[in-house]
Amino acid sequence: MMKDKAATEFQDMLAALRMLGADPVPPPRRPDPAALRRLERENALLIDHAEMLACALGACPNCWGMIPDCEDCGGIGKPGAFDPDRICFDHFVLPVITRVLGRAEGLPQRP
Repeated sequence: MMKDKAATEFQDMLAALRMLGADPVPPPRRPDPAALRRLERENALLIDHAEMLACALGACPNCWGMIPDCEDCGGIGKPGAFDPDRICFDHFVLPVITRVLGRAEGLPQRP
């Protein structure tokens, strides 16, 4: 009897919500498999870039010195804590330094 009353109250509540213009929320759509694969590739690329940038800056690629009990660095791996990886430095940091120094000397810059 209690179950029937609860079901009736629930149905009445749904009917009242529909009268107010509210319908039950439809179940979430399943993501498009192609879009999901694209997002997975983008995520992997971003993780790779974050790790390479950390190495370029001499930081821990796992936590950037932000996790005190990091298994890789013990929390000391902020930028400059380690020797930079030269290849990553040349790829990510050197172009920025070149551009900034060029501006400081008044050289024209590309847009």
